[in-house]
Amino acid sequence: MDSTCSIILAAGKGTRLKSDLPKVLHEILGHPLIFYSLALAGDVSRSMIAVVGHGRDLVMSYLDTFPVKIAVQEPQLGTGHAILMAKGALDQTNTLDVLILPGDMPLIRKESLRGLLSSFHQAEADVGILTARIQDPFGYGRIVRDRSGKVNRIVEHNDATEDERAINEINTSVYVMNKAFLLSSVERLCPQNTKGELYLTDVVAMASKVVSYTVTDPDEAHGINSRGQLAFAQERMQQRINCGHMDDGVTLEDPSTIWIGPAVRIGRDVRVWPGTHILGSSRIEDGVTIMPNAWIRESHIGPDSLIGAGCVIENKTIGRQSTIAPHTLLG
Repeated sequence: MDSTCSIILAAGKGTRLKSDLPKVLHEILGHPLIFYSLALAGDVSRSMIAVVGHGRDLVMSYLDTFPVKIAVQEPQLGTGHAILMAKGALDQTNTLDVLILPGDMPLIRKESLRGLLSSFHQAEADVGILTARIQDPFGYGRIVRDRSGKVNRIVEHNDATEDERAINEINTSVYVMNKAFLLSSVERLCPQNTKGELYLTDVVAMASKVVSYTVTDPDEAHGINSRGQLAFAQERMQQRINCGHMDDGVTLEDPSTIWIGPAVRIGRDVRVWPGTHILGSSRIEDGVTIMPNAWIRESHIGPDSLIGAGCVIENKTIGRQSTIAPHTLLG
């Protein structure tokens, strides 16, 4: 962690979302997509750089609250070009390795990143790639291995042969690279592909040693390019968060209808009824009961309190053993 800088790629428009809002600012469970990448990067690296482009003023406004340097990519000419645009900021970091994360993949787990980093450091490799095996790899870059099983290169779907498209091991677009190797290799990239862009994947063929780490849950490779994919990611994140709280002693009466944000903290013996939303950095203390269809955001609910059905509570602190009548609006 002390030797790693993270670069978050957040310049894309997200054309298929059909929205004026930049792709990385679309939300799941009350947080924009880029929040999840920032949280992961902050957990495994000492510094962060975000490469912004489309709608950069909005994205930069959101990033103001995070300890992250900004690089601008305009126009957007591929992932390799994005790294070139981050070179100035990266040169200023006192790090040896660079973790590269997409800004639109909220389901990646920190355990997977730690596994990737561990494999990379143990092998003293130039490049580490996070991969996944999925049933339908359409549209994804394929991991091409040699006869010994070592990663040889990555080929994008549009540039792949029929045999290569039959490969079900895909590139998640998450990498860790030696900083010196990365900076020298991106300078040598050429746009020899159907899109005429600089592909970061092309540096893999330049590396002397490449390692890979495969995620245990293929859903981690799920990127966001459409409203349907956004809904899928939210459903999976909702399941993951809710299961974690139930394992920690929280009763969720109907988990499929309850939204709990990733930054929410909930104590033991809390009971949450259907249709409730608990978002932002809210904190729910032990023994609280929250009745159906409550909305709680950026609030602190004291121990053994009762929150009535349909209450809306925003930016408030509720004392211990409080009773809030149904349909009360606070905030």
